[in-house]
Amino acid sequence: MTDEPQKEQRPSKFRSLTKSIDRSLLVMMLMVVAAGVACWFVEGQEAFMESFSADLIMMMKIVPKLAAALLVASFLQLMIPRKLVARWIGEGSGAKGVAIATTIGALTPGGPMTSFPMVSALAESGTGRAPLIAYLVSWSNLGFQRLLIWELPLLGPTFLIMRYIACLPLPFLAAWLATKIPMSIDKDKKS
Repeated sequence: MTDEPQKEQRPSKFRSLTKSIDRSLLVMMLMVVAAGVACWFVEGQEAFMESFSADLIMMMKIVPKLAAALLVASFLQLMIPRKLVARWIGEGSGAKGVAIATTIGALTPGGPMTSFPMVSALAESGTGRAPLIAYLVSWSNLGFQRLLIWELPLLGPTFLIMRYIACLPLPFLAAWLATKIPMSIDKDKKS
């Protein structure tokens, strides 16, 4: 027996943080470096520094909002029982699940910092791929907040009604098409 303290092993949740440095992040980092080098050589040091400082300011505005949205999505994922999700919007929920996801998508306020963490939480909670697709298509095409803030005042009620009616079947069509694509999202959800 030794008197040396044993190394404390990190919980498995922390190991998943190291997995976040994947191929797509490395490709994005290479693109950032290449764009920065190109900006420096084509536009000069002053333009590079101006762009870099503007990007840092934008990042400082976005990161807290994104962190908050991810925390809300994580809490939702923990609070929503998997059985409930599976029954209402799971893979076998059919048209009912697509209709529920379409409604939730249309009512989700905000931009991508709200909707994509929500999709991530729903996917982790057992939502089927057809409802996930319906949610995103509905959020992007039928978002109620955008109708009131942008379309109604800028384009008028006639255009709003015409566009809304034309877009209403899109989440259902996209969900149906998603069921016909021979791919699984299980691998993506685990990584």
